[in-house]
Amino acid sequence: MLKEAVYPNGFETTLWSAYNYSTAQKVIQFVQQQLAQVGIKAQVEALEAGQRVAKVESAQDAASTPVRMYYAGWSSSTGEADWAITPLLASVSFPPKMVNTAYYRNDTVDGDLKEALETTDRTKKTALYTDAQKRIWADAPWIFLVKEKVVYARSKRLSGAYVAPDGSFNFDEIAIK
Repeated sequence: MLKEAVYPNGFETTLWSAYNYSTAQKVIQFVQQQLAQVGIKAQVEALEAGQRVAKVESAQDAASTPVRMYYAGWSSSTGEADWAITPLLASVSFPPKMVNTAYYRNDTVDGDLKEALETTDRTKKTALYTDAQKRIWADAPWIFLVKEKVVYARSKRLSGAYVAPDGSFNFDEIAIK
């Protein structure tokens, strides 16, 4: 595929990670090794939050963004399909407005997302989000890599600690008996 894309000897690039925690470090190192096997020499850089905002999330358009390869994660903190898709893959979500850092645009996907927000019919909503996801998967604006599992423990002595579906923790009412 690289030969067909006029890169018979591979190329050099930088892979940024939106995070610098241990799982992200392992992922970008793994991706770096995998890319090297097909002739892509990638330097990896785990960005601090301020660097991420300056380099990635503040870009004004696809032509001026310095992003070439970018590892990031997302979860729908609301549990809704729209918040899982729109901020990342709707054309209205290009930086700096949101985080469609792939600058992905598909008019049918955009239409599905818009129409899904305009209806309360669950069957129709499900069909629209299903269609959008199938199109996104087929277009492959990203390489989908990892689904992290959040591991936690509970104790009979502990109350008021909750793990949300997106993996975040809520300790607002924590108490130990």
